[in-house]
Amino acid sequence: MRTFLPQSLHWLRRSPRVVVMASLILGFLPNAAFAQIEEGNSISLSNTAQASYQGINNPTVINILSNQVDIDSDARALIDPTGLIVDCEGVPFDSYAGFSVALFNAAGSTGAELGSLVNLPSVSPADLANSTIVNVNPSNDNPFDVGITDSLDENLRGRFNFLLSPEQIQPDDAYILVIQPPPDLLVDERRIRIADFQLTGGVGSEQLTYRAISLDGLPLSVEDSVPIAKEIVVPQGQQNAIFLTTAVTPLCQSQAIRIRKTADRVTTQPGSFVVYQITIENLSTSTLENVTVNDRLPRGFSLLEDSVQAQIGDNSTPITTVVNGRSVSFEFQEGLPGNADPSNNPVARIAYVTEVNPDALRGDGRNVALASGDRTDNSFVANDGPAIFEVDIREDLLSDLGTIIGRVFVDKNFDGEQQFGEPGVPNAVVFMENGNRIVTDKDGLFSVANVYPGWHTGALDLTSVPGYTLAPNPYILRKESQSQAVRVEPGGLARLNFAVTPVVEGAR
Repeated sequence: MRTFLPQSLHWLRRSPRVVVMASLILGFLPNAAFAQIEEGNSISLSNTAQASYQGINNPTVINILSNQVDIDSDARALIDPTGLIVDCEGVPFDSYAGFSVALFNAAGSTGAELGSLVNLPSVSPADLANSTIVNVNPSNDNPFDVGITDSLDENLRGRFNFLLSPEQIQPDDAYILVIQPPPDLLVDERRIRIADFQLTGGVGSEQLTYRAISLDGLPLSVEDSVPIAKEIVVPQGQQNAIFLTTAVTPLCQSQAIRIRKTADRVTTQPGSFVVYQITIENLSTSTLENVTVNDRLPRGFSLLEDSVQAQIGDNSTPITTVVNGRSVSFEFQEGLPGNADPSNNPVARIAYVTEVNPDALRGDGRNVALASGDRTDNSFVANDGPAIFEVDIREDLLSDLGTIIGRVFVDKNFDGEQQFGEPGVPNAVVFMENGNRIVTDKDGLFSVANVYPGWHTGALDLTSVPGYTLAPNPYILRKESQSQAVRVEPGGLARLNFAVTPVVEGAR
């Protein structure tokens, strides 16, 4: 293996050939890392927002740029441009053999895919003289084998850096930094996109502005648990090199929690019960606190709150249940333990019973659950889901679908009701509100099956009963209308009659 003794380290200085050192300070989860700092300096954070819109009747595109917000932190400025790889607690690994760091060109339509490796400029001893910044990658290798730092001074172990030329920090340049740990460490690689470079200021007052974007959904620093893009302005002051750096950026398990959902059956019917089971796994090396499951029950499913049970491993555990309509929230009162080997973490389970009512026939039987929890080592929020389980709803004797029956008849006494001697009118046409066309039989009868509960409307087509008109009704005025409304109860039977009378006596 290639080795470097402390006295053989090269030092960086600015030159026409190499003026930029790009690095990130990163930590592996399971930690935090710290760069060397200088008293009295500050870090400026700048943020702006840009939007554009176009009116419906105005083809002109209007662009809006917000004011720039600058924040000067009183914290000491980072001056060490070498990235640092540590564990969750900020302690260097026993060995860095197998660690590698690579800088790729950003590719793809979104710039989030890996392109080719960045072709870094060659470095000569003359380029690396008379500098106060330690360069742990004097050959400017890409990818860089971090394992070679095991032979360096203790404060240089686990560090990395790259040198870039001025042509490689143009505004349109974009790179993806990939940190690859050994496979036996049970942590995942990290990908961070670096773009939007701007180098401003005169000699001794340069500022390098760039934007770092997390591509794996994890936060960019241990101080910020929200995975957002950050625009950072790094004052260079009297430094002999223009460098790129950022706050401590941890590497951890990309998926710290996993949720799955099952049920004791795949088909059910109104009046039955379905038992659901939710499985939550801690895939991290850290304990997960405040583990919460947000569950959305299918339409027509009601939770039996007394049936909720929870356990971690083989032991029962208390759980808080909050019901808000179809939304149910479960929160564990105990944390989900984490171990050095996540495969040994106990599995948490929630089981509960739901009752299926007739309204379930109008739903899709889909149950959706989400899980979240807080890591105790760095307060990151772990999320997973949705976990979806679908139950097929079958109609049964307890179905809420109803039936409408009716008749078109000759009302001789104008009371709106059919009595003996009042014949039905065959081949009369009735239209329902959904467009269904119904024709009466030889006795003037008709029926509509599998009708949803609620109000329904039918209208008599008078052109289908020539010689007849609506019969007057001095008792119920709405019976004189050509259209009639009827309410169908779940699983019920409703009657929809139309009374007619001859236009001229003997028209039949």
